[in-house]
Amino acid sequence: MSNSTFVWIKDIKLSGHLPTANCEFISDHETIQAITSAEIARNCQISYGLAQINASQDSNGNIVICAIRPIKSQCSEQTYLQLVDMIDFPNKNLMGRFFKLISLVTFAELKPFTNYILSKPDVLKLYIQSQASFQHHHAYKNGLFEHSIEVAEMTYQNARHLKHPEIECQTGLIAGLFHDIGKIYPQLQNQSDDYIGGPHESYNFALLANPLGELGTLNSKVFSMLSDLLSAKPYGHKTRYAIEFVLKQADRTSAESNFVKRKFEKLPEHYYFTKVNGSVMYRLNSL
Repeated sequence: MSNSTFVWIKDIKLSGHLPTANCEFISDHETIQAITSAEIARNCQISYGLAQINASQDSNGNIVICAIRPIKSQCSEQTYLQLVDMIDFPNKNLMGRFFKLISLVTFAELKPFTNYILSKPDVLKLYIQSQASFQHHHAYKNGLFEHSIEVAEMTYQNARHLKHPEIECQTGLIAGLFHDIGKIYPQLQNQSDDYIGGPHESYNFALLANPLGELGTLNSKVFSMLSDLLSAKPYGHKTRYAIEFVLKQADRTSAESNFVKRKFEKLPEHYYFTKVNGSVMYRLNSL
């Protein structure tokens, strides 16, 4: 079985005329030696930096890399490892998934948002470590970060599958990443690490004022779409953009799936149903 994970590649060396290559990478602060094919080593176009790899173990216990996909990032090795340390096990891959999403943003008018979050250490720290809600979904450390990544991934992938224009796909990605960032605004204002409720859709605009201002000067149409996606929806709201349906479905799927799964986590494995908010929910298991 091959497992996909995000690592920091330290070095890749071809083995002379042999059809193999040696790869050294860091995973969870552990330096690991692995082997891969010379073809993969030549084609991966990376010798140092962040990458997503597929790896398995052979019969002799050697780590064998089956695929290497570089992740474009201006983040240094030290900074990346420090950010990974903010995430609890077993969710260490969240940071790699985050940088992979950021690397998908190619339109210049959307770059201010990725630059903003990477240039604000206090905001980034709370964004990574905060919970997404008090008692509902993702109500634990790193919950907001996990939920935001899930929503961004689903929005982007579904929008592409549904053949939305790439600018809409990337705008949906940005909206997914930052649709709940306003939830950390009260914590920033009160210098608190504890979750504080509030009208987070309004707070989105307080936190994102600078990148939104830059976007407004660069592309007014994208500004209008993103502002609509980030704002609270009053009763009777009429959807103006098809991408909003994609984002809304991704948000609800991530939230409700997590909420129900957390209910099952407290039960023995052989339990295949539980009551959630007055309704009976079922699951399949391997027993």
